[in-house]
Amino acid sequence: MTARYSETTIANLYGLNSSDREVIQEIGSICQIFSMTPEQVKFKWEAFALNANISLTPSVGYIRLLKNNLQREFNRTLKKRRTGGVSTNERIVTKRAVMPVDLSAYGLDFTTTHDDLDTTTNVSTVQDSDIKLSPETHRFLNRSEPYHLDGQHNGQLVRRGIVIDDHPQISLKYLQKPIEPYRYMFEKIRERADESNDRLDYMGEMLSSYYQKTFSNPVRQNQETIFAFGRICSDTNEGKLNEQSVLLETSKELGMGKRVRLDIGRLQDYALFPGQVVAVQGINHHGHSFKVESVYMPPVPPKIDSSKLEFVNNEGKPLEMITAAGPFTLDGDLSFKPLEVLVQKCIEDRPDIVLLMGPFIPATHPMIARGKISTSPEDLFRQQIEVRLKNLLDTCSNTQILLMPHADDMTHTYPLFPQPPFKNLQHDPRIKLLSNPSNISINGHVFSIANIDILFRLARQEVYKSSAPADRFSRLLLHLFQQHTYYPLVPTAEEDSIDSSRLVDIQISWKPDILIIPSQFKHFVKNVEQVVCINPGHLTKHQSAGSYARVILYPTDDINERVRVDLFKL
Repeated sequence: MTARYSETTIANLYGLNSSDREVIQEIGSICQIFSMTPEQVKFKWEAFALNANISLTPSVGYIRLLKNNLQREFNRTLKKRRTGGVSTNERIVTKRAVMPVDLSAYGLDFTTTHDDLDTTTNVSTVQDSDIKLSPETHRFLNRSEPYHLDGQHNGQLVRRGIVIDDHPQISLKYLQKPIEPYRYMFEKIRERADESNDRLDYMGEMLSSYYQKTFSNPVRQNQETIFAFGRICSDTNEGKLNEQSVLLETSKELGMGKRVRLDIGRLQDYALFPGQVVAVQGINHHGHSFKVESVYMPPVPPKIDSSKLEFVNNEGKPLEMITAAGPFTLDGDLSFKPLEVLVQKCIEDRPDIVLLMGPFIPATHPMIARGKISTSPEDLFRQQIEVRLKNLLDTCSNTQILLMPHADDMTHTYPLFPQPPFKNLQHDPRIKLLSNPSNISINGHVFSIANIDILFRLARQEVYKSSAPADRFSRLLLHLFQQHTYYPLVPTAEEDSIDSSRLVDIQISWKPDILIIPSQFKHFVKNVEQVVCINPGHLTKHQSAGSYARVILYPTDDINERVRVDLFKL
């Protein structure tokens, strides 16, 4: 029987306090799952932190990263024992011995080749205890109003209807090269600072060109109105940004990276958050506070060159797409009944495309986080998710499935943002694997898809004032387009890990027709800068049913008449 260690014991050993309860619980979970003592976990953590050049004080995100790597190492060891030989991953790691840092001695693997879901391994049976229906799932299966329509955009547009024999042409094109596997956790502080300054300079040049302004140093004392640009930041590392704590950080070229306090008391309208790049007009009379008269936002990206798109008319008939984001099972069990229900609905409606976004096997699921499962995450994925997707494809001969990972996915090697696609899942050519984020076109419709809850993160940090009523979600979405990135928040939220060397992979280079970005906010659809922005919500919400979206694409030129969106409660 695995020993349970008190939170006090763990807190004292790691130098944590009561505010770090989530970190303490994660460490306790590692002890229970891997039958380790807190001292043994501490040894693993220190090796992990030193080699990754991060603080020795554990945080939730990095402890979960360690946990995921320990789980993958355990699965590889188990696979080796079953096959009696060296696993595929181990052979490939041997070939990559030229890599400068080897973390295998610490139970970690940063040289993986994404063979986590290799189907050549022996298939084990999912344990009944893991999939036994919980009371929550029984209530879900007996819910009173399944598939309830709870929101709509362009509802006047007619549906295609259910088709069986019709086979419309589907042209799916990657507009941005899929993200390649990369080494992470090897960022140097200097390199991270350089990346940050390069982005600031890039946005500054854009602002200068768009507004035809010459910028001056806002840190210096001046008696005349000047124009400047910089990155919004807070005067404290804790708490939400407020009107009194707003600073402007300059670029190295403009102000040697120095910061100046912004006095925004005169402004009637503003929406600011840490990491936001803006231009300001105002005066710094005494050299310690810049009195802001106006704030200028960067322009939104242009539309993509239409020559890069492949338009398909299909005799004027629309395409239908179902999109849903995980988790796909309730907190009480790993039966994945909500996914099964969604698949059955897809079999009834026969959509042309089904977009599923992770997490599929979430590291944060209570049964997984507490070590209460007997089945490996890989086996769960194969037998609870892949089997159901195969059933969908076998029944619906015209349907294509798009799969996108999430940072919480146990079966994906990259627990951070951005992410390469899943590997070893394309058993059927109709399964397409997407990077996170991805930019694709479907019959000439441009989609941008990002599976990270940046909207919720921005809402927690934004300081906002308006002289007239405004829609909150439209404002948050506009931030993404104005900042030209799916993750403009700096510093990143504690729950997220962002690799600063991959900022180009999370850049919004052009304005899409449709943006899909799941959030824990209630599902919605908004038209922002002529972009149809969809938050399908999550298919499950801990102990109850969540939501999903149906997108209907029409082959017309007017974006306002090209897309119908239906939002459903599962």
